[in-house]
Amino acid sequence: METEEFRRTRIVPSSRKGVVRRFKLLDQTGARANSGQHQRPSWGYLFLWYATSVALLFLFPILSSWRLPAAQSLPFGCLIASFVLSAAYTLLIPPSSPGVRLGRTIVATTAIFGVVFLGFVLTKTDYSRAITLGIFMSALVLVPAPYFIGSGALHQALALGGLLAAAAAGSFALRVAPEAALHTNTLIKTEFYSLDVHTYSNAFPKSAVRGGALARIGDRYLVVSGDGHLHVFSWEAVDHVTVSTLPYRVPINGEEFSAAAGRPWADRFHANAPQEGQRRQAGHEILNAEWFRTYGLLVQEVGAVARIFVSHPYWHATEECWTERVSVLESDRAAILRGEASSEWKTLYETTPCLPVRGEHRRRGIPFVGYFGGGRMVLLGADTLLLTVGDFGFDGLASVHAYAQDPSASYGKTIAINISDGYATIFTAGHRNPQGLYVDPFGTIWSTEHGPQGGDELNRLVRGANYGWPYATYGTDYGSFSWPLNKPEAEQKGYEAPVFAWVPSIAVSNLVGAERGAFSQWQGDLLIATLKAATLFRARVRDGQVKYLEAIPIGSAIRDIIEGHDGSLLLWTDDQLLISLRPRESSTGEALFAEECSSCHQSKLISGNRIGPDLLGIVGRRVASVESYPDYSSSLRGVGGTWTEERLAEFLKAPGNFCPGTTMDFAGEASTTKLQAILAYLRTL
Repeated sequence: METEEFRRTRIVPSSRKGVVRRFKLLDQTGARANSGQHQRPSWGYLFLWYATSVALLFLFPILSSWRLPAAQSLPFGCLIASFVLSAAYTLLIPPSSPGVRLGRTIVATTAIFGVVFLGFVLTKTDYSRAITLGIFMSALVLVPAPYFIGSGALHQALALGGLLAAAAAGSFALRVAPEAALHTNTLIKTEFYSLDVHTYSNAFPKSAVRGGALARIGDRYLVVSGDGHLHVFSWEAVDHVTVSTLPYRVPINGEEFSAAAGRPWADRFHANAPQEGQRRQAGHEILNAEWFRTYGLLVQEVGAVARIFVSHPYWHATEECWTERVSVLESDRAAILRGEASSEWKTLYETTPCLPVRGEHRRRGIPFVGYFGGGRMVLLGADTLLLTVGDFGFDGLASVHAYAQDPSASYGKTIAINISDGYATIFTAGHRNPQGLYVDPFGTIWSTEHGPQGGDELNRLVRGANYGWPYATYGTDYGSFSWPLNKPEAEQKGYEAPVFAWVPSIAVSNLVGAERGAFSQWQGDLLIATLKAATLFRARVRDGQVKYLEAIPIGSAIRDIIEGHDGSLLLWTDDQLLISLRPRESSTGEALFAEECSSCHQSKLISGNRIGPDLLGIVGRRVASVESYPDYSSSLRGVGGTWTEERLAEFLKAPGNFCPGTTMDFAGEASTTKLQAILAYLRTL
């Protein structure tokens, strides 16, 4: 039996007009049936759209994804995966009206990103909030967009062309636009502290070469870049560092050296660095201009006057040789910071002899090993500056001379320099590349030094001592199992042995101590920065010996480290990151609890009560209420009520005043800062 619809659409071959008419009728019927529904674009178009969208997320300058720390690569990948999943979900939505499709897409996208964000929170993952929000908002726009462009080929081509143009513009912006400053906050757990780690990238103008150093000046800070520019910085808020470039370029003549090298003065890993074939050679040997960079920075403040010392190489073009200099800028501190100082740089000290890049007295193979310069500086009193000078690879193997053992040469030494007149004497000898220098509160001078393959050292410097290089080292030659110039142990007795040595090498840089109170549990320890290991090592030093090392992973090559005005630790890395470390507030209280309370109290009941009851849930707990603890004093039992933060503060400040007759053997905490930190920790129990 035929239905009415079948009769209307049946094809009758005898009439061609009838066939056409009936097909038109069928199309109209289908159109009525699908009215209000939106057609899906072709698979090829959707693939191009979403692939271009993902490329745009990688390249968009405002997200700066290419500058993310290594720890944030996985979270970024999760966000990109969320975008892709959101796009894939749209393919599962059946044909529907535009409003319904948009609503379902937004709900699904929000749910997918919500799960990822919840995962970040629960796992305490380090992620960029700005990038997370940026990718989420982009997904809300880009994921549903291809379904609302229209089915016309022209509309689709124009929309896709616009998206491709945006991706191309993002790629171009990587090369020509200044990158936006980025602040990230992470957490590192250590033995005594949970560290708040604030990382600031793109905060400083790009340097032609890597390197540089940090120093305090007034209530602010200085950084000298590898190419000799000075920048002053401070914090308006924890998430924003304010930077100003000062008009006092260090007299490091890298441009002249690069002319001799036949290549631009640029880091070889820099985007615009030349290729190998563009270098001009000195004989058959390459001059590496990227190693011509500043070494150390030191600020001396005398009343209102500031002296800025910078160590750096200096190229003598006529003689085709280089030296290491200490240049000094002296002026009124306020004028320096305003950029209004009229003083000029002066040369305080220059090494001898001038090291050649040609001839038989050059270093063979690589004539200029600029990263062997040392260059760290500290003050030994008001009138003496101590400078470390590396041997620049003139070790007796690659060169005729072993300058570290030559008393007529400045290299491989530490040099004591009179600040008034520049008169210099050798302080210690026998060094390869001393990268770190620190004077502790007891006057002990500590130095870190690069060995060859292995044998990085921590040394205690004593005037007149010889530390043995190149005739005594725990390292080996590259590609070998020994150091060919090592003397037998019986002949090394005249050399000062290192306090500690690292095998394999970690590429030590500078070191400091925690003197300003922020890290009370680290007082007396040495904090040793590293390049190759990208790690901060805490060396517990007692009785002049390293008892143990704690590795604190940073993830970037640390070029310099200083202690901030507030006791925080500031790190400068080879990729121009500024990193600030300080104890997280609750962990400071945890450390104080461990130091002052844990001998009598546990934070939770683990192995029975100690002298006092456990303090789990102490805030809001009834006074003298732990049933498993029978030794409360009668006076404390009579207090009654609950432990509020106010009552705990009063009790901890003066137990005897709060509860006369208490058996708690504690005089009280006089420091308001410590008291608040302990209370903050007790709140978490």
